[in-house]
Amino acid sequence: MVFEQVPTATRSSAELVTPEEVADARRLAGDGLAAARRAAGVTQVRLARMVSWSRSTVANVEIARQTAPMEFWAACDAALDGEGALLAGWERLEVLSRRLREQKAAELFRRRLARRQLSCACGDHLRSLAGPSASLSLERVPAALAKADGSDRG
Repeated sequence: MVFEQVPTATRSSAELVTPEEVADARRLAGDGLAAARRAAGVTQVRLARMVSWSRSTVANVEIARQTAPMEFWAACDAALDGEGALLAGWERLEVLSRRLREQKAAELFRRRLARRQLSCACGDHLRSLAGPSASLSLERVPAALAKADGSDRG
């Protein structure tokens, strides 16, 4: 049995994700789980037993009160013959959640960086990363610092 998922809009990786988008994706995934469970004629208690999770977890995920790991979604998808639709909803939610966490971390980094008075050569480079339009990759920052102070020499 295939359950419909709302198509994911194509978005650029530079677009900001809002907490509301993550909440909407969580609700959509939960609604999809509830609809799939009802369409299969399965109660929350029965589904919980089928996937070896608690009934409260099933209920809380359905109403977007709780998040669940991929293993939960994969088990529900298999138990309800979802053909990947439930797992796809979780993947969309996971991507949005991860991007929101990365945005928050980058913003925290920018705020901390803006408070510092950097006078070394790497200061100009790091200040350029603090701008709101900068594309920030936290993995590149240590490498940039190492190059600036010359510690990357053999």
